[in-house]
Amino acid sequence: MTEENGMDLLEHIRELRVRLFRSVAAVIITTIIAMLVTDYVVAWLVKPLGGAPVVVLSPTEAPMTYFKIALTLGFGAALPYLLYQIYAFIRPGLFSNERKTVLLVLPTVIIFFVLGALFTLQVLVPISMPVLMGFFGSVVTTQYSLEKYLAFVSMLLLWMGLVFQTPLVIYVIALLGVVTPKQLAQAWRVVVFVAAIFAAVITPTTDMLTMLLVTGPFVVLYFFGILLAHVAARQRARRAAEAKATLEAD
Repeated sequence: MTEENGMDLLEHIRELRVRLFRSVAAVIITTIIAMLVTDYVVAWLVKPLGGAPVVVLSPTEAPMTYFKIALTLGFGAALPYLLYQIYAFIRPGLFSNERKTVLLVLPTVIIFFVLGALFTLQVLVPISMPVLMGFFGSVVTTQYSLEKYLAFVSMLLLWMGLVFQTPLVIYVIALLGVVTPKQLAQAWRVVVFVAAIFAAVITPTTDMLTMLLVTGPFVVLYFFGILLAHVAARQRARRAAEAKATLEAD
């Protein structure tokens, strides 16, 4: 059952204002802290270039990029707190089982996204950049705009972070009864084919190794999602049995 706290519209607006203020304050604080390490983070991000020159093409590119990175780092650091503020605001309107689901899903989303980001920064980018830099290597001098290079890395981070949500998405749709574990298992060939096409679209290179670095994790995550779908199916069956027992008891 939902909690009836007797709050009227104005009280809800006041609470929303307080939580927005806390969220903005948290992002500002974490961004200020992140500014202390932004130089080190950027130096780490450009390491895959192997010492190739990184240039800025306008007077504002360096400071704008600096503050974008600091804000991104600050937002990422504050994200758990921001999600808590959202949860605390909507919690009174949730059923007890919905609260448990939200408390399970939100941290899991963050964990899988972080895993995708780490895979991108530790494996995908270091392997793909030398391949990209090898094109016309004897003809051109390789150097990159700082803003465009970091935008390229950010794009990969976003895509791989979303790819790593695959098990969670499968679990949710299986819990809702949209698909069954058997259907998911039977569709694995189609999934591998689609994953290969998807990898060809989002990967920065056309070599097989880089494509496998995207396709491989997706396929592994898909089969892990099938295991989670079995868990979801048992949970769904148990809930249906409990609901049936409740109706029969009445």
